[in-house]
Formats: sequence, C-alpha cells, structure tokens
Amino acid sequence: MNVSKITNKIKNIKITGRGIYFFSFIMYFVISFLRTSTYTEVVSSNQLVRITYLIALLLILKVYFFDQQTVKSFLINSLVILVGVVIWRSTHAIDIFLYMLFVISARDINYHALIEFYLKIGILMLVFMVISSGLGIIKDLVFIRNGVRRHSLGILYPTDFAAHAFFLVLAYCYVYFRKLDWKAYLSFILLAGFLTVETQARLDIISILLTIPVIWIAKRASEGKVFSKFMASFYWMIAPILAYITVLAAYFYSHSKLYIFADKIVSGRLALSHTAFQKYGVSVFGNLVQEHGFGGNAGSKAFYQSGMGGKYFFIDSSFMRLMIIYGVITFVAVIAVMTIIGLKSVLTSDYRLAAIMVMLAISCVIEQHLLDMSYDPFLIALFASEITGHDRHENHDLATLEV
Repeated sequence: MNVSKITNKIKNIKITGRGIYFFSFIMYFVISFLRTSTYTEVVSSNQLVRITYLIALLLILKVYFFDQQTVKSFLINSLVILVGVVIWRSTHAIDIFLYMLFVISARDINYHALIEFYLKIGILMLVFMVISSGLGIIKDLVFIRNGVRRHSLGILYPTDFAAHAFFLVLAYCYVYFRKLDWKAYLSFILLAGFLTVETQARLDIISILLTIPVIWIAKRASEGKVFSKFMASFYWMIAPILAYITVLAAYFYSHSKLYIFADKIVSGRLALSHTAFQKYGVSVFGNLVQEHGFGGNAGSKAFYQSGMGGKYFFIDSSFMRLMIIYGVITFVAVIAVMTIIGLKSVLTSDYRLAAIMVMLAISCVIEQHLLDMSYDPFLIALFASEITGHDRHENHDLATLEV
C-alpha cells in the first residue's frame, strides 16, 4: 500500500457546500432512523442527539461560508436560525432546529439525488431493523389489540414501522414518477397487505393505498391529460385546508355524536388534541409538552399495565404538534412551505411534489412525523434545485459531489 498516494488523495479532496450538505443529511438521517428503533436500548439516544450538534454546526458553516449570500439572504437566514434556536430552547426539541437548517441550506442541492439517497438508505435501514429484530439482536415489540398481535419489527411502535414504509413509498413515487406503472401500484398494495398482517396500522395502510390514485392523477396530469390536470391543479390547496379543519375540529371538540364518530375514525386523536389545547394552549414560540406514548420498551410496559387508559397522552397529529408544541410561528411557516412547494409543482406542470404534499397533509392529520427527517425529507424541496430530476438511473455518490 502506497501511503504517499493515499495522503495525496486525502489532500486533494475538495470540500464543497454540496458535499457538506449530503454528508450531514446522510449522517442525520441514519441517526434519526436509529432513534426510531429499539437499537436505542443498545446505543444511547442521548449520545445520538449529541452528534446532531455537530451536524447543526456543519449546516450553519455551509450557509455562511459556502452559499452565495446577499445582504437580504444573510439577514433572512440569520433570522430563521435565531427563531429556530428560540423554538429549540422553548420546546427542548432540537429536531425542529435541524429541519430548519436543512431547509435554508438546501440551495444548489440536487434534490432528486438527495431523495434517491433517502430512498436507498431508508430501505436498507428498514430491512436491517426487520432482520435485527428477527435474529433477536433488538426487540420486536408486540402489542395486542382486540386479540390481534401487532409487531413493531425493530421499530419503537407498529404504526411507526408502517409510517416508515409509507414515506418510502412517497420517495419511490418521487424518484420514479415517470416510470410508475401497474406493477409499482401492485407492489404498494402487497406492501399494504404485509403491513396489515404484521402491524395492523390501519391509518397508515389506508394512506399507502390512497397514494395510488393521488399519484396516478398527478402522473396523468404531467402527461397533459385535461381532466387529470384540472384535478391536480387543486392539490396545492389541500395542506392549508386540512390544517385549518384539523385545528378547528380539535379546538371545538365536544361529545356530540358527530365528533365522537370522527374521533373514532382517527383512533381517538381528536379528543387527545382537544385535551392538549385545554392543558397547554397556544404560544408564539412553542411549549414544553410532557407526553406519554406507548413507543419503545417503557411504552410497551405501560401499555400492558394500563392499556389505553392510565397516563397515556400523545399528540399524534402533526398539525396539532405544530400549533401546540412548536408554536404559531412554526405552524404558519410550515403550512406556507407545504403550500408553496405544492403550488410551484403545479405551476411547473410536474405535479409530483404537489401529489406528495397532498399525501403529506393527509398524514399530518393522523401522524406526528412531519418534522422528523427519518420519515419526511420533502420540505427540503423549498429551496433545493433539480426538483424534477432526470428520469434515468444516475449514479449519485459522494465522490461525484466533490466532498
């Protein structure tokens, strides 16, 4: 082995803003994914969180030293970072701060390549969790509901496993949008069947199945089909409409037959959101909310001790989490981002991100994963480039990105 050649190669490595971003994204994605698994009993979740401080520093360095800045962009970026720090300290949730950094530092980032990384690494990670739990390396937490066993397959909770699968389906639809056919849709149906047997995550399974017609219409719209273009032209409106309905329904929740019926459909999430309103209210920069869920080993024990009663309290809806945990500023900003991404997608007649924003909005009504990078990388698209990408198999690796 020629040591001098290796040394020269190391010296010749060119550090770029894109390289820093992709390195940070991959590192944070893997760390975030591990935190959603029962590997947290092997590797301390607190230790993983500490690594995110380094990632935050890298992204800030990219913004100020690698991105082209004008006085206006410098002031806006600085304001966003400052607000992010305030929200982080108010909520004790650094993930919101990291997500904000990933959004504002995504300029000149090939978004299509980024989602390809997300898709491939995400599939590997999910399969790795299933194998690890099957071999007994980590726990496959089992929850029994109505006599049916629900497996988490190495993830903290069965619905979280199904949510990972749902977001990977969205990523697949994004990357291979032009090539989607009946075989892809059939694979989604088979995946939904597998999740039904293993996790019984009803709402996530419905979301996966609903993705098929939403994406199908978007694909036909991008091909110029008139009726599909008309239907897809309204996609960008779905996020603000569902956010408004969700918050309003939770705030005015009562024990009327209509509300009880709606609450049953969303598995009790409406009543819990109303309780959150009463207990914590709404603030500008967010609240420190004490939640007690059933995820992980401790949550599993609580489930078998007290069932759905006891100390269980968790705000599942991402829309409600934005409003109550992260505050009004974050709520308005995130809904605006989702709306802008959807509208830009419609105006460029591509429609793929508009369709994904529809499914993301539906997920936000029932799931808490909107600002969790291990699930949702789609808000990064706001400032990124190469949104539509190229419908061919390209070899995107870190070497070609000049890390």
